Amino acid sequence: MATPILYYWAPCATCAIVTDFATEHGIELDKRDVEQEAPYNELLALGGDANLIPYLYDDEKLYNGVEDVIAHLKETRGIA
Repeated sequence: MATPILYYWAPCATCAIVTDFATEHGIELDKRDVEQEAPYNELLALGGDANLIPYLYDDEKLYNGVEDVIAHLKETRGIA
């Protein structure tokens, strides 16, 4: 299973909900800060909007928002 990519902004409190969840459940994420030009351009190329972070790219699909990202992580990692 490939490591999911999290597009986030480090100071973002909403993004911290996802990173904290991943840490608490031992889920490795490839975190890419959209404040940097390369991750920002990657996200745009995937159809995302850096103003609507966090995004998770996993299984060749882009998930947007805390609820969808955490729901996907729970489902794919077998977390109740």
